[in-house]
Amino acid sequence: MNTNKTLKTNNPNELATDAVNRTAEEILAALQAKDSAKVNSYYAPDAVIATPGRPPAKDGRAVSKAIMDDIADPNFKMSLSNEKTEVAGSGDLAYRRGAFKITSTNPQTKQAENGAGTYLTVFRKQADGSWKVVEDFGV
Repeated sequence: MNTNKTLKTNNPNELATDAVNRTAEEILAALQAKDSAKVNSYYAPDAVIATPGRPPAKDGRAVSKAIMDDIADPNFKMSLSNEKTEVAGSGDLAYRRGAFKITSTNPQTKQAENGAGTYLTVFRKQADGSWKVVEDFGV
């Protein structure tokens, strides 16, 4: 019996799926490290971030401000549980969907609050082969 066979997969976008998941893990690590410049570097200039309680951030400046505001919160913590990653057959778009948990400061009470919900993040492959977030929604 030959045990040196290469394992074949039915997923033609397996490498892209792995790259998207790695990118998402790097974003989360940068968020946890409170490195807003690094987090921002993973978002496309035309990205949109939409979360409850604030208007959507619809351009680079607004996205950067939303990231900086979140990270500036001393109570800010986030964890993600990915349920699905899928890359389009074209290989240039992908999404991740899952659950999130977040701790942040309530602006009215100034107390830490825990929240949870579902996220959907869309990535676009860049000319250099990297993946950037183009849509990031949490509900």
